[in-house]
Amino acid sequence: MTTGSLSSPCLELLQTQSRHDTSGLAMRTAREVIGIGILSSLACSTLVLSARADLSSPPITAQHPVVFETPYKLGHRALPRETKAEAESRTRWNMGGKTGPWHPHPRVIVDNVRVKGAVSPASALRLTRANGYWPIRRCYDPSLVEQPSLRGKVSIRVTVGASGKALRSSVVGKPTLADTQVTSCIRDGLRGISYPATGKGKAEITFDVTVNPGDAPMKPVPDPPVSGGPGTLSLPIVQALVARHGGEAIQRCYEQAQRRVPGLWGRMVLRLDVAPNGAIREIVETDSTFPDEATTQCAIDAIRGIGFPPPHGGDLRIIVPIRFGRPPS
Repeated sequence: MTTGSLSSPCLELLQTQSRHDTSGLAMRTAREVIGIGILSSLACSTLVLSARADLSSPPITAQHPVVFETPYKLGHRALPRETKAEAESRTRWNMGGKTGPWHPHPRVIVDNVRVKGAVSPASALRLTRANGYWPIRRCYDPSLVEQPSLRGKVSIRVTVGASGKALRSSVVGKPTLADTQVTSCIRDGLRGISYPATGKGKAEITFDVTVNPGDAPMKPVPDPPVSGGPGTLSLPIVQALVARHGGEAIQRCYEQAQRRVPGLWGRMVLRLDVAPNGAIREIVETDSTFPDEATTQCAIDAIRGIGFPPPHGGDLRIIVPIRFGRPPS
């Protein structure tokens, strides 16, 4: 078989993507794969549909509820500058959803503000909520890896100078958040918030912080961070092989999940660790919180045995995004 025997849309797709492949591997690797008959018409049609899809539109038809997006090497995601609406759409897809409540991320509530001094309680609450969310999350999230049910409340008192800068912070009363490292971290993190200048000496701002785990398990942060690796591999071929060898099984994973989890939809972002011989050493979900763990594991199992051509230059990590269903209108 040669490239001339491919359907014109598939050949057009490979040629188009190869023009953006600075390593020059796309068409050369395509000929190797096609020469042994791997790239079938099923993979080609799925590949063409996927490459022309975007996050702002639903999957192509009800008969094709699974869309394989263009993969990319970890750390080399090449996209045009996103509009705010496009970024929000991608975030929504990465969270996914189902019928009923689904809140994958930890919940943080800051309320019950009490002020002594010349600071408006309303402005103190607004600034604490606006600038304290991520300091609180950075303290709380890592603990959920080992303590997935950790939750509770802690009261923090911040003493503010005349300039509005926090001078010190302390834990007030007895927290119901039972991890002292987390409560101390929250106390120290909220010390960095600046408040309006009092102009009349010090002020004390006291507020309650309540944290609860999200609906998705917290993933550990790799230490040291994972890199893309030295290798290179034709991404159109990665996309075609995943669709060819994993497409039908992954679609069955989703169809079975829909019977168990009504209204299930979302984007599953998988990181593939590819060895120098082309074998997949590990697959993990990253950058997404697909609402059904069983479907995620089913998709991982469907891809695990796929063999890629040996990468040029060594091992590498590839990101493979897969889109399931459509969000509710």
